Amino acid sequence: MTAAEGALRQGDNQADLNRFLAEVSHRAFHIAFGALWDRETAMDVVQESMLKLVEYYRDKPDSEWPALFRTILNSKINDQRRKRLLASTKRKLLSLTGLGFADADQDEQMAEAELAPDPHDAGFSDPEAGVSGSQLKQRIEQALATLAERQRQVFLLREQLGLSIRETAEALGCSENSIKQHHFRALRAMRGLLSEVWEHEQR
Repeated sequence: MTAAEGALRQGDNQADLNRFLAEVSHRAFHIAFGALWDRETAMDVVQESMLKLVEYYRDKPDSEWPALFRTILNSKINDQRRKRLLASTKRKLLSLTGLGFADADQDEQMAEAELAPDPHDAGFSDPEAGVSGSQLKQRIEQALATLAERQRQVFLLREQLGLSIRETAEALGCSENSIKQHHFRALRAMRGLLSEVWEHEQR
């Protein structure tokens, strides 16, 4: 292979990789968001996963990219879980021993004071006001937060992105039967949690 042919092939490979990342980024975010339930963290996880795929596996055959990216994404999600667990354990130890407890309270109060008011808190004091779009979104997010992680991932991919059962199974590395079960349980839970909102809308 000549140098020119090698450069041409490398350019084609980069174009294919860019297309793959563009196609997978949206569903990858929903997978990470469904697992971690934090938008900023989910975006960081997806970006880190993409960078790792490009850095270490860009020369692999494109047929291997989906499985490699799914493995990297799951690994990054697990890393975040471990960080949260470690942080939670440290907070519990500090609380039990009393070390740094006052400082932690002060930091938390300062952080709360710096936060802007939640837009969902505005304009809902009137019980007769009905359910606005923003309030409905808040109710849905609250309901989603109660779902098991896998159910939440399946719900977001199926209902928000409109992926098929097969596409969802491929994205999560699960069997189609497992996706059907998680989707059914998620829908049943969401209907129960949001029944009050829907009944109000139908009056």
